[in-house]
Amino acid sequence: MRPVNAPDPFALALPDEELARIEEYLHRAVRRDDPFLDEIATHLIDAGGKRLRPALTLTSASLAAPRQDGPGASDETLLGAVSVELVHLASLYHDDVMDEATRRRNVVSVNARWGNLLAIVAGDYLLARSAEIAASLGTEVAGLLAATLARLCHGQVAEVRAAYRLDRTEEDYFNTIADKTAALISAACRIGALTAGLPREQVETLTVFGESLGMVFQIRDDVLDVLASEQELGKPPGQDLAEGVYTLPVQRALRDAKIGPELRSLLGRPLDADEVDVARTLVSESSGIAAAADAAGRYATKALEAAARLGDGEVSEALSRLGMSLLDDLERSTRALAS
Repeated sequence: MRPVNAPDPFALALPDEELARIEEYLHRAVRRDDPFLDEIATHLIDAGGKRLRPALTLTSASLAAPRQDGPGASDETLLGAVSVELVHLASLYHDDVMDEATRRRNVVSVNARWGNLLAIVAGDYLLARSAEIAASLGTEVAGLLAATLARLCHGQVAEVRAAYRLDRTEEDYFNTIADKTAALISAACRIGALTAGLPREQVETLTVFGESLGMVFQIRDDVLDVLASEQELGKPPGQDLAEGVYTLPVQRALRDAKIGPELRSLLGRPLDADEVDVARTLVSESSGIAAAADAAGRYATKALEAAARLGDGEVSEALSRLGMSLLDDLERSTRALAS
């Protein structure tokens, strides 16, 4: 189990005033003077969250001018950060409908409180507001966000098609998480670079960093779905196993000579709560956790190499620390399991 007092693996040293501006811009973007719609649209915003994607947008943009030498993020960069976060929030609304989830970020999910129809429509509303904001930032940002949304949909379709398949390949897994998760984190970095007018070489380097970091992020998330508690996750653990989404640690556990046969006999169908606990225990006792951590390490290396190409300044150091922090958090989890 993860230590609950571990350092925040998502920490990016944004000034408090910039964090406050992100929240202000998010609320301003979705409010329409309709109390009912406003309540639904701001439900997960008010529940908090890591704000990793908008933080990456602001951090990437700050490469143009160190924060101590300038007034902070421009309106264009803040709007770009909001457009990315709205896509992320919309995906959570839709995911919870598909997963029939009842909790998200330690609050009642939108679908559980207002029903599936309103959750879907509210998610669509957030996507529409994101597109409207992106369009105001120019054709390149608008096109990037549209292409990213297409990747998110492609990844979701691929995951649904692979449900309960014990023969799902690792290539399919990596392709799916690249579309479902890494694409939006990469877009967050790229939009920060574009709105700040960075040179093309830096735009591309930040894009590579975000894509690689996104892979680390998702592999870590998939490991924690096996190892962490509901309190740490903000939602019930083992949901992927229950719904037949067999992630990298599960795929590697199925190949474990000792654990694989018993696990294989359990999977391939929906699981009840007790069966999920058994499956989680089997995966945690297999070689799958360590193998997934090794894969995350390879992507972390790519992210760190990209950050190093940005130079020796504050931004490169902050992004490198973030990559290492995510990896260290995953390694702490595996060490705690071993002990």
